[in-house]
Amino acid sequence: MAAAQLTPIRQSIRASSLPELFVLLLAALPRLWRLEYHSIWFDEAVSLDWAGLGPAHIWPNTIQLSQDKHPPVYYLTLHYWQTFLGWFGAAERDAALRILGVLIGILMVWGVLRLVTLLSGRATGLLAGSFTALAPLLVWYSQELRMFQPAATAIVWAAFFLVAAREHFSPHDTSPPRTAVRARLLCWLGLITTLLLALYSYLYAAFFLPGLALSVLLLARRRQSFDRRYFLEASAALAIVAVLFFPLLRNAWAVNSASSLPGAAFADFLPNLWRQLRLFTVWLTGWPDALRTAAISYFTVLVLAGLILPAHTRRTTRPLLWLWIGAPLLIGSALLATNAAIFSEDRYFLFLAPFVLWAAAQGVGAIAKWRSSAGLFSGFAAVALLAASLPVLWSPPLFRENWRAAADYISAYQQNSPHSDTAALIHPYFLFPALDWYLRQDDATADLPVYGNFGAPLTPEQAELLIAAHLQELTTANGADTLWLVQSHLSGVDDQRLVQAWLDRNFALITEQYPAGVEMRGYAVRHRYSALPALSDTALYPDAQLFPGVELAACEIVTPVVAARDLLYHPPSGWVHLRLWLRALDVVSEPPPIFALAQAGDGQIWGRSLDRAGDVLTVHPPTQWQPNEFVRLELDINLNPLAPPGHYNVKVEAAGHPGVPCGKVQLE
Repeated sequence: MAAAQLTPIRQSIRASSLPELFVLLLAALPRLWRLEYHSIWFDEAVSLDWAGLGPAHIWPNTIQLSQDKHPPVYYLTLHYWQTFLGWFGAAERDAALRILGVLIGILMVWGVLRLVTLLSGRATGLLAGSFTALAPLLVWYSQELRMFQPAATAIVWAAFFLVAAREHFSPHDTSPPRTAVRARLLCWLGLITTLLLALYSYLYAAFFLPGLALSVLLLARRRQSFDRRYFLEASAALAIVAVLFFPLLRNAWAVNSASSLPGAAFADFLPNLWRQLRLFTVWLTGWPDALRTAAISYFTVLVLAGLILPAHTRRTTRPLLWLWIGAPLLIGSALLATNAAIFSEDRYFLFLAPFVLWAAAQGVGAIAKWRSSAGLFSGFAAVALLAASLPVLWSPPLFRENWRAAADYISAYQQNSPHSDTAALIHPYFLFPALDWYLRQDDATADLPVYGNFGAPLTPEQAELLIAAHLQELTTANGADTLWLVQSHLSGVDDQRLVQAWLDRNFALITEQYPAGVEMRGYAVRHRYSALPALSDTALYPDAQLFPGVELAACEIVTPVVAARDLLYHPPSGWVHLRLWLRALDVVSEPPPIFALAQAGDGQIWGRSLDRAGDVLTVHPPTQWQPNEFVRLELDINLNPLAPPGHYNVKVEAAGHPGVPCGKVQLE
């Protein structure tokens, strides 16, 4: 009775668009989740830098591929999106900017739903759409300000338009309805537009063209006949695309030939296939190797079943998938002979992911044809594996280059240093947009001088002629007390860390911080003062003898609230940054070691300062201090990550002498 009552409801759902809407909702949820969790990283900052230049600059300076290896369409799209957000004051909000990728990612899922339903049926379309909605790699790149996801979405829709054009009238109909002719024309315009959007956004999209062109022959065959009109129209549309793409292709070939290192054609072909399957399915899970291998093997079985076994689909579907998946992989493998890096990045063949996932969904259909319960189980298992692979995307191990954290630390330091002017040196210079993006959003660092003096590969012979001259000018011209050296991507630019070495020789090190993918070193350009400068409101003035001949005049806890366990700057432990103002009262002959402690109320010690080579005590030891001059010394107290939350006393000690209290720090 209950089943009979539910039957009309099931039929109503099947007849409606509710299942498709559910899949689109499934796509939206993970793509909208924690859009600001990851910092804008270097590649995204480059996108924003280009987008900010405007169309008149973007097109002529990217179409040649000499200043940037990617064509202009995505940068133009981002420019107009950012202009639109500017009307609402959200042009510099990470989440608002990334909504563009979210919308494009959802558009891809919609395209998969329509394309797969057209060729493989509604059930397979819904399953392929669900796989595409949950695939971690596709979710990740939907949240990134780069061209890979938009190009992949355009390719999916290009495939849809090519197939849909065939559906609008019979090859034997000599007088098709005007509406059908109009619909077919719109399909050809859609094909041309989406292919050009893909090609002028991402060059590897060209690898899809040969397979798409060959698929015209398969699509033109209909029930023992050949649709000549379809073939000619499709060929004309693809020819238009080829002609319009040729100028960019010529530039790409010239740039690739000049800058790429050759490899061996079809090198590591099978390992590359396995890697692509991992990328397109569970990607980076954090699971044990055995479990991850089992999951990838499971999807491999589904994909092979979809490509080989018959299912409730048209006969042309499996050959189309072979062409659309296989041709780009074969072309890429052959071109390894000219460019050994073709498969080096996870994102390079992202546009194949929806087609591989479609093959997996079709494999589920093939299993269901053999036994419906097995097909149902295999589909649920695949969805569960993909869903279980998602949480790692928003976890510290997958932090991108964390430029937000770098800027936040400099900003916090600046806010707690009223006496100190600060400057930053970005090394290499092309990283400038990544850090500058966040520094300019903070009032404390909006006017902070930021320099980028070095970019070409540096050699030891340039140490005095180039490096020293630039750095001497930089440090004397800006008058800053503190200089931050912020580094990343040094390989091939400064392999010997010559810039850092010069700063190490000339200035005292005050701290080191390590946001994901970034290194920060703070230097005291000035550490000797004739009088105590104006300090922060929370500064304490012990005016107590630290050891004979040296007085602790003042101390500042620069980080009054910290977490005992740190995930951003130096996992696993948090650091309390302490600034001391020491004064020499007399000549010092044998100074003892100086250190700082974080101590609980019961006297238990939960943190001790790090011994850091190159600090003020090394560069300018107390034996060289002049009477009555003030010396700035900065320490990092390394906390025990197991320290319980609460307030802790900070104490400065010289070995063999009583400690001096310096205030309290709150551990969260």
